[in-house]
Order: sequence, then structure tokens, then C-alpha cells
Amino acid sequence: MGQQLTLLVSAAEFALAGAVLALSTYMTLWAGLLSFATVSFAAVGAFTATHLMTSAGLGLWAALLVGGLGGGVVAAVAGLLLIRLAGHWLALATVALILVTRVVVVNLGGLTGGSQGEVVPVEVHLWQLIVVLAVACLVLARLARSRFGTAAVATREDPTVAATMGIPVRRVQAAAFVISGVLGGVGGVLQAGLLRYIDPDSFYIDLAVTVIACVVLGGAYHWFGSVIGAVVFTGLPVYVNQFIGQGQAIIDGALLLIIMIWMPGGLVDPLRWRRLRDGRRTAPAPETAREPAEVRS
Repeated sequence: MGQQLTLLVSAAEFALAGAVLALSTYMTLWAGLLSFATVSFAAVGAFTATHLMTSAGLGLWAALLVGGLGGGVVAAVAGLLLIRLAGHWLALATVALILVTRVVVVNLGGLTGGSQGEVVPVEVHLWQLIVVLAVACLVLARLARSRFGTAAVATREDPTVAATMGIPVRRVQAAAFVISGVLGGVGGVLQAGLLRYIDPDSFYIDLAVTVIACVVLGGAYHWFGSVIGAVVFTGLPVYVNQFIGQGQAIIDGALLLIIMIWMPGGLVDPLRWRRLRDGRRTAPAPETAREPAEVRS
């Protein structure tokens, strides 16, 4: 019983940390940008915070601020160059950013531990993950109801039409990229605190694919879909690994097929909710039993 509880807590912790990373990727998709750069932001936040925790004795909350700031700064600089690209070209450019980030991490051995990596001195607990994710969700929920949320949706649907309506498309996309960087940096610190040891391979292409799968298959049109996707594609495999080897690969593959075939809008699809709600409203009332015809005299 105690071992099962420990595994459940561990699965929940990785799911919550993955949800923060998924929300980072959701921010760019919200503004119509297909980006894998979350992993780069996470690496910057994780290695910067780990170095300061080791050398300056920072606690977790200060490390989260430093990691978020580091990811945001990198996102601001990278965004100036990358958001001019569109579609698959932007996706390829952000994959290249992941490769460049890995090379930098390997060669800055004095700060990052190089190819050997670093031990993370601070441990992350479940309640801290809940607090961070709750704050992130609250911020995104408020943004969704703001003018920025409306502008981001219009930019995602059709940037040309959004520009003719007076929406500053580039500014909206740059802001989304920076917010994504902050969330990615924070998520990287949380991930590092769970792993307790990080090296250049801790933040690489495989993590980028997992994060984008959490967002798209959880539901790319609502921030809550990223959270649900992270629970399914990050937390569930951690728990199932005790029963079957390579549980993550098996579960991810099966769920990918099921969702793509039967739920193409993702697990959380606002359009499907709206259709179901409208269908209930417009459903015809059940016919009342007809009274028997009068008998002719």
C-alpha cells in the first residue's frame, strides 16, 4: 500500500510539472505559432536555477523566479528573430534552437556541469507543484477573458484578417512567446527538482515531442486541455511502468491512435462541448401520447 501511494504521488508530481511545460507550448499555439522552444526555455531555467541554488543557496521560490526570468529573456531575444517565420519553418527553427541550447549547455561546463550534468540540491514537493500550476492556470484563465486573449485567438485563426482589424499581430505573438518562455523556465526548474539530477539529455527532442503531444492531444484550443493532456501522457505512464516495461511508449502510442481517430479535437474540445450543449437545447420534446379518436355515433 505504501509503495502504491508513493508511485501515485510520483506520477502526480511529474504530471503537474509536465502540465506547466505543456501550458508553455499552449501559449505559442494560442497565438498561431507552432513552436518546440519550450524545451530550450526549460533548459535555460533549470540550469540557471540549479547553478544559483548550488552556489548562492537559493531556495525553490527564488529559483522559480530566476528560472522564469531566464526563460523569458531567452524567449524575448529568440522571439525577435523567430516569429517572423511561419508554419513549419518556425517549428524547424525552434528545433534548431533546442540543438543550439544543448551545445551551449555542454560547453559551459563551469555553469552547467557540461556533459556530466549537475545534482539539483533542492527537492520539489507535491503541494509546491499544485501552487505553481494553480497560479499558472489562473493567469491563463484571466488572459483568456482579456483583450489579449481575443487578439490571440484572432491572430491564430487568420493573421491577415486580424491585422486588418487593427490587431498588432507581431506584438501579440511576441508577448505570447515571452509568456511561453517564462512558463517554460518555471517548468524546467520544477522538472529539475523532481529529477534531482540534470544533464544535457534531460531537455532534448524527446521531451519536446512529449510536451507538444500533451497540448495537441489534450486539446489545443483551451488551456485546460494542456493540463489534462499532461496528466494522461506524463503522469499515467509513470504509474503504469510498474506493471509493464516501457509503459510510456506503449500507452502514448495507443492513446495517440485512439484520440487521433475518434477525438481529433483532443480530449478537451470546446467545439464538441458547444455542439453537445446546443444539441440538448434543440432536441425535440418527446411526443405526448395521442388521445384516442372519438367514436363516431
